[in-house]
Amino acid sequence: MTRRNLLAATATLAATLALATPALAQGRGEIVMGAWGGGTSATWRTGVGEPFTARTGMPVRINEWPDPEPQLRAQAANPQYNMAIATYFNAANLHRDGLLETFDAKDIPALATVPDAYVLKAPDGKVIGIPAYFQYYGIAVNTDLAKTSDFQSWNDLAAAKWKGKLSVTRPIYASTYDLVMFAKIAGGDEKNIAPGLPLMKALGANAVNVYNSMAQLNTLLTRGEVTAAPYYVTRVWGLKEQGAKNVDFVLPKEGGLMLPYLLIVPKNAKHRDAYMAFLNFQLEPQQQLKMLDLSGYLPFNSTAQLEKKDVDRIGMPLKDLLARLYQPDWEVVARTHKERIDLVEQLLSR
Repeated sequence: MTRRNLLAATATLAATLALATPALAQGRGEIVMGAWGGGTSATWRTGVGEPFTARTGMPVRINEWPDPEPQLRAQAANPQYNMAIATYFNAANLHRDGLLETFDAKDIPALATVPDAYVLKAPDGKVIGIPAYFQYYGIAVNTDLAKTSDFQSWNDLAAAKWKGKLSVTRPIYASTYDLVMFAKIAGGDEKNIAPGLPLMKALGANAVNVYNSMAQLNTLLTRGEVTAAPYYVTRVWGLKEQGAKNVDFVLPKEGGLMLPYLLIVPKNAKHRDAYMAFLNFQLEPQQQLKMLDLSGYLPFNSTAQLEKKDVDRIGMPLKDLLARLYQPDWEVVARTHKERIDLVEQLLSR
């Protein structure tokens, strides 16, 4: 069965179930989810929220925000959300401060489809959030201004010919993603970031600006105002699907940084039946593949079968891609986050 047929069959089944299940949903509550704006919120609304409501009768409301941590911290005494999409380091920070619910793996049956290496756990073995999907970090290139072969290594970002032609993300992310990846390829890791500092400094010296949002870098790249920048693969795929002909993505020879995302539940969130059902639902193959179709997010469910077009877009089978992606210890990244933001701010300000 092709994915298109599978999704069509799933939609038909969901519509049938929707006629039978609204009464079942009474008293079980709703999902109120926080998500990054733009493509992320739209993907969750179409790929998971609407099918979940069709199957269960439980409504799903998705609100947009720039960052999950400030929102959830501000509402800690009385959480208004019972679901949020977050990075692993967001989740590690929030859990350390006692702001998240944790789960027994047996209570999330769909979690059995996710390789254990991608499950974030607390010291007591409880699960912190439920893996949703992943993407990865490499280099975006404007092909009117450079060739992809010019950026086959992360170290190519330091070349003198790119002075004033690159862009770099805000310190909150450069300290978390760029610096960790640069340390890894230079012989360090997330515990020892000193080897990555020279490349971080060189990238800052070559950057014409610090981009503040993905929308801003999308514009800078497509207009040719910057030649290249470390960036997210899904954003480049999205630009190409929207018709951009002059932007491409490079996974450097040293590999890329895996960027996994979790669904997290604030401590004392309302409507447990609803959020437990939603956590399991989003890991089903149909939803995982739908989010891949919508936004390029790659599935954690090991039973979700990619089609040839997906493998072609990645450039290799999924197992080969995973072997080329670095998965740091996100607890270490979270614990050192503030001091490293300060360090990168100092480097970029110079």
